[in-house]
Amino acid sequence: MVNLGRIVNVDVKDVWSHEAQDFTPWLAANLDILGEELGLDLELDDIEVPVGGFSLDILARDANNNHAAVAIENQIAGTDHTHLGQLLTYAAGTEAGTVIWVATNFRDEHRAALDWLNQHTDEDTNFFGVEISAIRIGDSSPAPLFRLASVPNSWSKQVKSTPKNGMTERQQRYAQFWKPLLEQLNDSRGWNVKTENSASYYDSGSGLGTGFGRFGRTMRFTNDGKARVELHFAGPSKEWNEEAFDLLHEHKDNIEKELGEELNWDRLEHAKGCRVEMRRTGSIEDSADNLAEIREWMIENISRFPIVFKPYLEDVLSKAG
Repeated sequence: MVNLGRIVNVDVKDVWSHEAQDFTPWLAANLDILGEELGLDLELDDIEVPVGGFSLDILARDANNNHAAVAIENQIAGTDHTHLGQLLTYAAGTEAGTVIWVATNFRDEHRAALDWLNQHTDEDTNFFGVEISAIRIGDSSPAPLFRLASVPNSWSKQVKSTPKNGMTERQQRYAQFWKPLLEQLNDSRGWNVKTENSASYYDSGSGLGTGFGRFGRTMRFTNDGKARVELHFAGPSKEWNEEAFDLLHEHKDNIEKELGEELNWDRLEHAKGCRVEMRRTGSIEDSADNLAEIREWMIENISRFPIVFKPYLEDVLSKAG
């Protein structure tokens, strides 16, 4: 007789202890799992996106729908009226064609509200309610489990866009771009990062730390035709990140002189984090020659960031509350 395991429910707070610091970054890095459930080809655009006086958790794009905006609001709690109101604000502020609300459980009135919106908005606007939970089998690692609570009227699982090989054409382009870049970082720079990646970005969660726990590095493509190398602030609170940003900004002239170019200093007033970034023109749709140039540019600058920033980050950590 086959020895079968037993599915055990896991408290989501044991998997993601903090919504902003744990769950949002995890979801942003695993949009393919959510997208597969919804039949969408989701690509990350940005997190903690300012919309009016609020901050949208995740702004994504639907690669199979002209990269239309997708607004994602996530909670590791049950739904509430406040988040419903914010969801509508984000939908209007980002002109999102698809709006996704992720929570641990949906109250009946909030499920009904999404159903009403799907019935009374035009066919190009879709609202999804998705419940997130976690399970494991025996002593296995916990695994996420999505369950649909509300879907658009025309939705069908048959519209799933992810092919059988697990990657869309665009994801394959990203995978082909990142693999040689990350292999070169491992071989020539002595790094030890994973080389399989089909997202539009590669960040600290994948091994690109700075050596300072409250700062990280990211390489990314954005939908406005830019390639970026970023230093981002990942402190315990918005107040700490802003204080650290202001302290680092005092060294702006010296940092830019050492790097040899101006940086974009973005305090992200309506978001928890802040970032400092280097930009250049670039898209995953570029020619092979242009992508090779972008690859070398990213390798050079992602390697220089911790060297140049190190003394200044040490100074910030010694002063920030």
